[in-house]
Amino acid sequence: MAQKAQQVEKLQEKTGNQWQFLVLLFTLVSQISVAQKPMVALTSDKKELGANEHLSFTITSNVEGSMKIDFPVEFEVDLNVMHGMEQKMDPSGKIKTYYYMQQTGIFKKEGTYSFYAYTTYRNRTYRSNKITIKVNEASEDDNKLNSNDPVFGFIQCKKTSVYEGEPILLKAKVFSYINIEYLEGYSDFKADLSMEEHAFPNGRVEVEQTRINGKDALAFEYGKQLLIPVGTGKCHIKPYEMALRCHGSLFSKTMRFRSSGLTINIKPLPGNAPKDFIGAVGEYRLSQKNPTKEIKEGDVFTLEMVISGVGNLHNSNAPKLKLPAGCSIYGDPERVEDIEFTESGAEGMITYRFNIQVLEGRDLAFTAPSISYFDPEKERYISIKGNPFNVNVIPDKSFNPVVLTDPEAGSNTDVVDTQTQKNSSSETKTENRSNSALWVGIVAPTSLLGLLFVFLLFVKRKKKEEDKVESASVSDEFPKKSVFLNEIKADQTSPLASTIGQTPSAVINYWKDAERHVEDPSVFAILMPKAIIQRIEQCERCNFQSREKAFDRLLETNPEVAKGLREIIEMCDQYRYGFGAERLETKAILANAENLFSQLPS
Repeated sequence: MAQKAQQVEKLQEKTGNQWQFLVLLFTLVSQISVAQKPMVALTSDKKELGANEHLSFTITSNVEGSMKIDFPVEFEVDLNVMHGMEQKMDPSGKIKTYYYMQQTGIFKKEGTYSFYAYTTYRNRTYRSNKITIKVNEASEDDNKLNSNDPVFGFIQCKKTSVYEGEPILLKAKVFSYINIEYLEGYSDFKADLSMEEHAFPNGRVEVEQTRINGKDALAFEYGKQLLIPVGTGKCHIKPYEMALRCHGSLFSKTMRFRSSGLTINIKPLPGNAPKDFIGAVGEYRLSQKNPTKEIKEGDVFTLEMVISGVGNLHNSNAPKLKLPAGCSIYGDPERVEDIEFTESGAEGMITYRFNIQVLEGRDLAFTAPSISYFDPEKERYISIKGNPFNVNVIPDKSFNPVVLTDPEAGSNTDVVDTQTQKNSSSETKTENRSNSALWVGIVAPTSLLGLLFVFLLFVKRKKKEEDKVESASVSDEFPKKSVFLNEIKADQTSPLASTIGQTPSAVINYWKDAERHVEDPSVFAILMPKAIIQRIEQCERCNFQSREKAFDRLLETNPEVAKGLREIIEMCDQYRYGFGAERLETKAILANAENLFSQLPS
């Protein structure tokens, strides 16, 4: 029993010593953590800048507390504030945690400003280092580039002198002497002259190693944007701004910089434009589809002309036809566009369908149709022609029109029947002889009765119109969904289409074309977005004329399908003109699109 009691006593003594050691260790750790001195650092991505230039400030601390920067009243703070936490290894190999807050804004007035930042931790406030910023007067010369800055950039453009209507592709070219973690913000190009602006989606950024001023640097391109000038003169492209998260000596920090600007001279087109100039600038081709060779007098046939190429095609005008005597353009030409914006400009084709009426019973010989466009590379007007053709006319004695306007002017023509015209002219002579007798004997006594009859007729018609307006207002109450303008596509194969004289025309099936080119990603990437929009139009039975309208409608009924299809289009766009898109899984994309469309009602 004594031996057992001694063992229990030794065990208790050992346990007590262990507890004493744990208490001592906890005390030491607590003292070390309490003794850790809070540190507050204030940094900025610029020390000197111009008024109204963006600037970014970062507070970094080793304790988690409330952070505040004591900005001067001349500093206008942006609404967005970013908080974060980072863990880094110190020289001794220990992992330490740092907390930071970032704010951006602009100084509205030049001057020199000094201020501090503060962190409040456990009811105590700790002050940072003092930072001094020099703000100069806003410079009008934005085209200067300082390649000694840690991060800098300029606007990349192939030409600084272009013609009105000539597309311009701009890119943001960025260089950095320090390692970049990721991109935090970007503001695109702005022009002070009237321009059409078309921005392309940004894909994966490819960063390359290069050397600047004898030093190693990183370089990449970003923010592709297409501009099409619609005026002339000096065009100033304002600098873009970008914020990059970069590695620092101790902490990661945000580097915000402003690029150099760019001045582009927009020249007017030469004044010796041909008469058949359609306002197109770029490079184009002309093709035509001739009508049937035989037609009956009085009937209407269709001449189809296709203008294809790249430039400002969407802003071009319809060709002007020179018609032979004996025919006239019937109504306005139909215009069908298949255009998309690429890095080279508006690329695609426009189909014009001219309806021409035969007015005389003799064969017609048409000269070759022609158009002219301006080639900015050759700096001259280029004329291109189609093919001449003949039309055999079968005479019809029952149709006797007379042309009241010049058919060679290419304008619409008024038509009257010659038989009616002859009868009316002979009757006019007889009426002139008896006008006086009719007025004295018949017209004067009955004029009052005629006026009374006209008044009663007017009252009756007004009542009918009020009834129509009332019924129309009732019918307008039925639609509850959002309505898109110009979205209803007439069914050309319907009985109604045949009654109004429309003929069914061949429609390109982009889906089948995409399936045929599934092995060619470059062609597939062009066809697939068109195929998706065409399928959406078929499901919704609408002609939306743009991607955004199509997806706006689809988002109302099937938001998940719309999201999936939009992602497919973005993948194709990124492959065509994105950054770093090396592969396109065409078969997987096609299968995914088929699955998404299977969820829509047929």
